[in-house]
Amino acid sequence: MTTLTYAKNAQAYRRTTVNSTSKEGLVPLLYEHLLINLKRADRQIRARDLEGKAESLGKAAEIVYELMSSLDFDRGGDIANRLASLYAYFLQEIRTVSRKLDVARLGQMSEMIEELHESWVEAARIVEQGGGTEPA
Repeated sequence: MTTLTYAKNAQAYRRTTVNSTSKEGLVPLLYEHLLINLKRADRQIRARDLEGKAESLGKAAEIVYELMSSLDFDRGGDIANRLASLYAYFLQEIRTVSRKLDVARLGQMSEMIEELHESWVEAARIVEQGGGTEPA
């Protein structure tokens, strides 16, 4: 299979995954892909693959921007404001990690995001089971 065919198939798979994911499941899915890109960037920094690191951290930043743009400040209130501040912090950290190649800092940020991911997975599960309202 050629690289181009593989890339097209992978893109189609991702599109199908997003389209078939419930509304509640999209935020956890974004967090999952954010973590994938941060872990990839960690490996790339350690391997001195600076071009790969730049691409992975760029994708991570795009995901954080997407998370930020999905916030509903009218319905989310204080939680949405706090998440916006946290996302702004993540963006700053991504820029700093990219510049300084600081894997320790990247690890700390990844741990925070993993905890948030777990919380969003649980919130989505509760909403999907009819036990609550939509997350902020």
